[in-house]
Amino acid sequence: MVAARGRRTLFSPDRAEPGNGLLLFFRVDDFDEALSRARALVSQLAEEPQTNPATGTREFALRDPDGYYVMVSALA
Repeated sequence: MVAARGRRTLFSPDRAEPGNGLLLFFRVDDFDEALSRARALVSQLAEEPQTNPATGTREFALRDPDGYYVMVSALA
């Protein structure tokens, strides 16, 4: 499975290693606060804030401690 913008999130259903799974999306009503808190939690974002051309909403991504992508998107 290849997620948005080419992120490979499910390499093989036979591999059960951390980070081999689905991309999680969270929509938040205070994007700037969520971004500030995310930056305090991780040393580097997986994707810097940008506007998604398909939805017109701001978003950023980080990886959780197990290696899974977590996308945070502004509530339109």
